[in-house]
Formats: sequence, C-alpha cells, structure tokens
Amino acid sequence: MHKLTKVILIAIAVWWVILVVLFVFPHLVPILSGFAILLSLPVALVLFILSIVALVKDKKRLWPAVSIALILLVTFVTLTKLMRWGALANFYLNRARYESTTRTILAAPINQREQLCGDNCLILSNDPPRVSFHYIHGFLNWHDIVYDPSGALVRAKDYDERKQLNLYFVSAEHLTGDWYLGHFGD
Repeated sequence: MHKLTKVILIAIAVWWVILVVLFVFPHLVPILSGFAILLSLPVALVLFILSIVALVKDKKRLWPAVSIALILLVTFVTLTKLMRWGALANFYLNRARYESTTRTILAAPINQREQLCGDNCLILSNDPPRVSFHYIHGFLNWHDIVYDPSGALVRAKDYDERKQLNLYFVSAEHLTGDWYLGHFGD
C-alpha cells in the first residue's frame, strides 16, 4: 500500500469520527456542528482527488479504490442520514433531561412555560403542547428536537399547514414516540 493511500484512509476515518462527534454532541462545537455538512463537501472533494492520484500512483489499486468507495459512502451518509442519526443518538443520550424538562413545562401554567424553558428550549405551541430543544443551528437554518404529541409536524405537507404550526417550520422527521427532528429556516 502506497503511503498516500494510508494517509487518505486515516483522513477518511478521522473525518468520519469528527462528523459523528459533531452530530451526536453538537454542543461541543456549536458553530462547527451547524456547518459540518457544508464543510464536508470540500473535504470529500480533496480526499477524492487525492484518491484518484493514489489510484494512478499505486501499483495495487485495491486500497485506492476502497478509499474512493469510502469517500462516496461517507459523503452519501453525511448528506442523507447523519443529521437524523445524530439527532436520534443525541436524543437517547439526553432523553431523561428532555422528558423531565417537558413534563415540568407542561405541568406549569401556560403563562410560566416560556420562563421555565429559558434558553434551553422553546414553546412552539400550547394547544397542543409542542416543546422544541436546540440541537444544531447553522446560518439561517436550525434543527431542533421537538416534542409533539399530536404528530402534526410530520403530517404538515403544504406551505400553509407548515406556517400554521410555526412561521419558520420547514419539515420534520420522526425520531421516536412523540419526538421529532424539526427543520426550521428563515
């Protein structure tokens, strides 16, 4: 195996680990978490170009081909699945805190709910109750873990239905039970 191929494979592993950490623990480096998907595209491009060079230079073409396949796989998973998988892992790691906070907020009178939420969450609606917890925030968009017992977040299909739920609401993905990954944007 050529030295360049080894470096590429190590870089792919480091890239993947950093992405997983950023999406499972987004509060570690919130700015980077918000832009991780966009920043992954130039990383993928550089690694892809280096892999093509390694494919040409290396006599054994198996490992450069494997590195190209890994780059394509990591890019595909990052663009299509990582946000949801990271939110699900983050939810399960913090489930007790999310559920406890939600129960406390919903047990309180409506006029005290915003105060109880503070900077940790946001009351999207009171009837039915919807509580949103900060997950990943990027530029002009953010993704929150949302408690919604009505399930209306995933049923809202057209623009008018989404805007009735929240002015900034774009779409949602079901995580588990009454919990969703909500996508919001300006």
